Amino acid sequence: MLMLGARGSDSREFIIRVLMALVLAPLGVGSVVLGGYVLMLVLAILVLGAAFEWTRMAAGVERKPNPLYLSLNLLCGLAALWFASSSFLYTLAIIALGAVVAAALSTLAKRDRTTWVFGTVYTSLPFAAFFWVRDHAPGGEMLAIGLLVVVWTTDIAAYFAGRGFGGPLLSPLDSPNKTWTGAIGALICACLAGAAVARAIQAPVEFWVVASVVISVVAQSGDLLESRLKRKFGVKDTSGFIPGHGGVLDRLDALMAASAVTAIVLWSFPHLAQLLTSQQQA
Repeated sequence: MLMLGARGSDSREFIIRVLMALVLAPLGVGSVVLGGYVLMLVLAILVLGAAFEWTRMAAGVERKPNPLYLSLNLLCGLAALWFASSSFLYTLAIIALGAVVAAALSTLAKRDRTTWVFGTVYTSLPFAAFFWVRDHAPGGEMLAIGLLVVVWTTDIAAYFAGRGFGGPLLSPLDSPNKTWTGAIGALICACLAGAAVARAIQAPVEFWVVASVVISVVAQSGDLLESRLKRKFGVKDTSGFIPGHGGVLDRLDALMAASAVTAIVLWSFPHLAQLLTSQQQA
């Protein structure tokens, strides 16, 4: 009976996850297509959720967010998002300033400095980075949609490949569920997704396949990082903000890592964006 109950609970949770994904995925793609202030508003809401979740986790067993630290994370995240509309350099400067203030606040509050500094960067850079990719990188709309497709494919493939085939654990200390089989399956499917994106926009397939490998590896690393952080802070989910998925940090960990790395790479090497969006000659 206990086994049947567990399976029933798992089935209900899976159904809720699927239903929420069917609702949220079109909203996510729609906000990317519209871009501008619509996307900024959506990302600002996510910043609010991420800042609260991290500050609450960082509070430890008390689970009472430090008001000054919460205010800093909110302000830094929203400011970074706003400045991403004009310059990614300004965004990085804002986040660096926020990290310095977080270090000072952690000293005053007698909290772990690394945790506070990392949290300020973690809850601000990824969202601003995604906005900058969409609205300022060459071919930003296609790049942002391609990023979503590859990351979502990685998530889905890792889940089903891992559950379906099992195998040795990818990182036993970080997650009891993620396997090497799931990681390899996710990598293969991400490459196929990248190739499909390239075909859809008539861009060079080989560039998208290489980019998809990098994005998938970074996305899975971001997922593992979030698992390690939750284990460190002793929480199962960062919040219940998204039914069936947990919190903002639970649901977007892979995309956050991939967005941050993608933006930094494209900002450092602008020609890469042109390679990924340039149409092949007939």
